[in-house]
Amino acid sequence: MKELQVPEFATYEEEADFWDNLDTADFMADDDQWFRFETLHKRAIRVAILPEIAEELRQKAQAQGVSIETLVNTLLSEHVRESTLSH
Repeated sequence: MKELQVPEFATYEEEADFWDNLDTADFMADDDQWFRFETLHKRAIRVAILPEIAEELRQKAQAQGVSIETLVNTLLSEHVRESTLSH
């Protein structure tokens, strides 16, 4: 088992890209236990999404070749930015 070296990130997007593209198999002990990586950016929260919306998001993310998390964060970021600019 390797030790994971987590770099410092300049942006949330850099961090999301790092975690989206990380294969954690090499960093897992073979003891059937789940693990958690601590990060500097502790902004992630869980949000319930209606199943039909989640399916649409999953399909769009797959078509764009990104994770659903990346797609949702991008869409929310754009929406918040647009809302801020229009007020």
